Amino acid sequence: MQQSEAGTSSGLLNRVIRAVVLIIASLLISVLSVSFAMHHMRLQFEDEYRAIADRRMQQVCDMIKMTVSGDEIVQDSNVAALKYTGVFNLMLKDVTDENFCDSTYAMFLYSGGQISMMTSKEGAKSDDFVVTKKEISEWLTADNENYTSVSDTYESVIVPISDSQGRCVAVFEYHTDFDELSDFGNVRENRILKAVLLSVFASVVLFIIHLFLPKILFGEKKRGDNR
Repeated sequence: MQQSEAGTSSGLLNRVIRAVVLIIASLLISVLSVSFAMHHMRLQFEDEYRAIADRRMQQVCDMIKMTVSGDEIVQDSNVAALKYTGVFNLMLKDVTDENFCDSTYAMFLYSGGQISMMTSKEGAKSDDFVVTKKEISEWLTADNENYTSVSDTYESVIVPISDSQGRCVAVFEYHTDFDELSDFGNVRENRILKAVLLSVFASVVLFIIHLFLPKILFGEKKRGDNR
């Protein structure tokens, strides 16, 4: 009789273990699926956001190229710097405050193969800009076309400013960091993953309680009746 009860208990335990393993495996697959889906949605959102930001940056830089006069810079770079500081503050006021990115700008004087900052957004430094880190030959072409530098964390559009003779006399850079966008995605993705893991843990605990609690209660009741 005792052997039969022991065999029954052992069989029950094996079934419980198999059930728990299957449930955990199923839930882990669900976690991986949710995680993959969330990561894919996050990447899609970031790509769309960056595409919108890129279009806006290109439009701004096209306006800058049409607005800034290279001849004025050649005539007097100090006066030009004062003038275009006010112009940039007005033109870029509505586009420098993004929800998930941080934009800044600067214009540099180009003379004798060297660049020096003329004006910039308040608080910006030369080291914040790609144009100070790249070789001039990388961004300066014969036709003075805009140059775009892109990485996982930023995008910069470099605009050569030419005079009436077609010589590059200055360079404007519009720079956008996407650290806030990446941080936003990390926070949301981690929160959802934690919520799913918590749900998995809670489901397993509730299953175990549902499975064993009645047996414990009825077992105690039976032992009390036998006495």
